[in-house]
Amino acid sequence: MKPSSLLAALALAGVLSACGPAEAPEPQHLGSTTAALDCAALSKPVYHRVRPSTGDSLLTLNANEAANAATTYGYTDDRGTPFKAASSSGTGLSPVYRLYSPSRGEHIVTIDATERSNLIASGFTTDEGVGFYASKTADTCLVPVYRFDNPGLKKHRHAVTQAERDALTAAGWTNEGIKFYAAPTTVDTKFTFVVIPDTQQETVYAPTRLTQRMQWIADNKTAQDIRFVMHTGDLLDWDTPDHLYYQRASDSYQVLDNAQIPYAIALGNHDTAAVCQGGSACPGNVNANLRNTTTFNAYFPLSRFKALGGVFESGKCDNAYHTFNAGGLNWLVLNLELWARTDAVNWAKTVLAQFPKHNVIIITHSHLNGSGGIEQSNGGYGNNSPQYVFDNLIKQYANVRFVFSGHVGNAAYRTDTGVNGNTIYQMLNTFHDGTTNPTRLVEVDTAANTITTRVYAPLTNTERADGTRAYSNVNWVR
Repeated sequence: MKPSSLLAALALAGVLSACGPAEAPEPQHLGSTTAALDCAALSKPVYHRVRPSTGDSLLTLNANEAANAATTYGYTDDRGTPFKAASSSGTGLSPVYRLYSPSRGEHIVTIDATERSNLIASGFTTDEGVGFYASKTADTCLVPVYRFDNPGLKKHRHAVTQAERDALTAAGWTNEGIKFYAAPTTVDTKFTFVVIPDTQQETVYAPTRLTQRMQWIADNKTAQDIRFVMHTGDLLDWDTPDHLYYQRASDSYQVLDNAQIPYAIALGNHDTAAVCQGGSACPGNVNANLRNTTTFNAYFPLSRFKALGGVFESGKCDNAYHTFNAGGLNWLVLNLELWARTDAVNWAKTVLAQFPKHNVIIITHSHLNGSGGIEQSNGGYGNNSPQYVFDNLIKQYANVRFVFSGHVGNAAYRTDTGVNGNTIYQMLNTFHDGTTNPTRLVEVDTAANTITTRVYAPLTNTERADGTRAYSNVNWVR
């Protein structure tokens, strides 16, 4: 916005006007991936000023315009900065247009191009361009912005908080509903994500432990500020003709579905057609069986993964990425197949390259061994080794922050420095526990730049001594 041109327009029309940037492009697509909303771009406070003499409401990104509106044009009621928006176009963002009606003495904003045309036709003839950029769709990093109408005053007002909406309703304003989504002005910099270890013994011998864990997560969603749940594979031990263990696992995850907690699952070898009853290898080509995940995908279709952004193979969750926002930052969870194929690794490269502003968490069934080293073998029937995946994918991208795995051992911890200088925090949590239900809780503090983690068993209300670690001076992608 240009204050000099604003003042000239004000002097001529008796209103405030602004010129905005060009219209945002449509979201980009990359193969079978879809670009996520760039939440970090919504970082500019939007100032809200009201003109008491008329009730007109002004929203602007320009602090100078807000100040001039108060001192020169009577917009003396300072309502603060109710939300944040973007000053330029970005992935998933759309222009919010600002219009003025000389006859009504009213400003109004809209993200709807059709409504903009209708407003211009109905008297909002001063088109002040793009005021800011926001989202047409909801996201975990956003808050809904409601619009209220007062027919008596012939004015509109926007509100975010419940208290603001209640006050407008009590004063006789009519709620027109959510008009767009923007970023909150205050951000909680602490949050938790959960990593579940191999649960194959639970699904076969004690399915109530798996369900009880999920119920604990759901019950503590708010108290622990849990934003995402991950599973590092071997959800079950083997298949049966009636798919009993898949059904048990599916029923347990229904608890998270009901609680609207997004999750991702890295498939283990026991989650595929490679392992038969008792844990022995199934007949046939074991490598082909390892990639046969038809039953798993039948019980865990893509529709269950609420934060899903894209997949490697159509209709299969074996290799997928998921995005969310927490702590004021963008996050991407990549679940990668066990002993990954080269094509799957190459696909994952395109994902990490496409999201350089996201902090990446990789989950895969086999990565670290029990002593904390990176596994060198493909298990004898996979494709590439974890070392190959680390060398060709994980350490090559500056946005990779975490790798979680299971398969062997119990707990192990390792940090490595990627080729771009980023620290990669790697944790093994297998915990083939026959009596409890270990659950790794990872708390991130994006303001203090710290990571703390512990392994808690909800069933017995106990902590594992080998589950605790703390890291400081973490360099997040911002």
